[in-house]
Amino acid sequence: MLPVKPTRFFVNLFPCELDGKVTRERFIMVESSYKYGGRGGNGWLLLLSTAILASLMVFILKNDSSPVESDEDQELLVYCAAGVKRAVEEVAGKFEQELGVKIALEYASSGVLANKLKTDRESGIARADVYIPADYVYTKRAAADGLTAESMKVASWKVVFAMKPDSGQSPVNVDAVLEQKLSIVLCDPLAGVGQKTKKMLQSSGHWASIDATKTATFPTVTEAALAVKENAGTHGAFIWDSVARHFGLKVVELPELESSKADISVAVTSSTARPSKALKFARYLAAPSKGGEVFAAHNYQPIAGDVWTPNPKLRIDCGGVNREAIEKTIKEFQQREGCTIDVVYAGCGTLVGKMQTGEQGLPDLFMTCDASYLDMIQKKMGNPFGPDVRLSSTRIVMLVAKGNPLEIQSLKDLGNPGLRVGTTDPKASTLGAMSHQLIRETGQFAAVKENIVMMADTAHTLVQTMEAGEQLDVAMVYEANVQHLNERFEFVPLEKKYAIAVQNVAARKTTIYPNLASRLMTRLASITSRRRFEQLGFQWEADSE
Repeated sequence: MLPVKPTRFFVNLFPCELDGKVTRERFIMVESSYKYGGRGGNGWLLLLSTAILASLMVFILKNDSSPVESDEDQELLVYCAAGVKRAVEEVAGKFEQELGVKIALEYASSGVLANKLKTDRESGIARADVYIPADYVYTKRAAADGLTAESMKVASWKVVFAMKPDSGQSPVNVDAVLEQKLSIVLCDPLAGVGQKTKKMLQSSGHWASIDATKTATFPTVTEAALAVKENAGTHGAFIWDSVARHFGLKVVELPELESSKADISVAVTSSTARPSKALKFARYLAAPSKGGEVFAAHNYQPIAGDVWTPNPKLRIDCGGVNREAIEKTIKEFQQREGCTIDVVYAGCGTLVGKMQTGEQGLPDLFMTCDASYLDMIQKKMGNPFGPDVRLSSTRIVMLVAKGNPLEIQSLKDLGNPGLRVGTTDPKASTLGAMSHQLIRETGQFAAVKENIVMMADTAHTLVQTMEAGEQLDVAMVYEANVQHLNERFEFVPLEKKYAIAVQNVAARKTTIYPNLASRLMTRLASITSRRRFEQLGFQWEADSE
């Protein structure tokens, strides 16, 4: 009798697209000793295998649809520029102690680390969670290459000529360095300080001479500093001022290096599986009371970030027309950032009224139904909000029954005897204020007013009333409110430019979380957000990257 091989059941969980991202294909194989053609006594094994398989399928599908960070995988790997080592190590130690998240640090020059990020991606390996280069130019390049996502500036430093503390008269400029025939060392241009030095001296016309005069080139700034400190034959080096002071070297500020300031930044990698933890560490580094104090103690110039709290909270007052377009974006932002976003939806008239009375205070962000309401609050309250970002626009239309049986073609037709017209309340709603203004411009407001049988708080109420039938013949709504109704209704557009509402967003100048608010505005202006607005019938106005 031929041996019977165990039966293998394969389940292919096909790739599926979730908001533009394709999940990996998964295969499960379960073996059973059930023998076809034999007695059915072992059939229970098949049933058991099937039950296990079903449980595994549910588990995997659940995990694919909910990309929540694992509590077991706590450690963050940080690629850190060598010159920032001591400060970042100290901050990382405090972060571990306070929050229980371990930090692993790998050091090299900024350029070498950037190349490691590229190599990791090409190899399909997601190693680093955070990247801390010596100069913000590296952060911008990494973002342009798709290697990093969010970033924050945390401190600044500048290039100086560092000498032994007991050296004689200091050179007054680079020409003097050359004339005194000093023995100097440089850093490789892959290092942030090496690149900045080259840029400054090329601009002053001294680079070729300095490069020809150097006695050595080092891959990192700390090695160059050690050469000056410990090598009797090395007189000086072009290094960061903070590093020079740490090694007890004499700091000589040359005029050719006056504009050499560079911003140290922390960036979250695009490949991290722990974005919330990585962003928390980044916010901790940038917080004045956390990383800021450490950077200051190590002779850097801190760049103040947001006030520190493990779980920050923002309030955004938002015009109701935007609700469906932004809800998913807000949810994703909260999950990635590990923060809470309290969104208050209402008509812009209502929102502005509450801001003026001080009933709830000013929100961290204000997202309008129409830009005129941001202008209004800025004028009435002394410009409490910063620069705005235009996001989208939508037209006001007249919603009528399919086939337009009452032949409504223009605003003037709203005054026809017996017509039942619905608008939103002009005191509470941007849509209502704009609608009534448009009607006034026809010169027939009195006649139309007689026909207005409903002034609802929101456009949503008008749409529901139209769908229910028998109460309204026409409703003035935003085009973005009624895209889903084109099978039952028609939209009569209004041609005047005043019939277009522009949605914008701005952050309060005094918010204690300016960086978080800025990142939320960036997310609302993203390509993914654009797709969601356009699917609802909005026109896109922002310059998405």
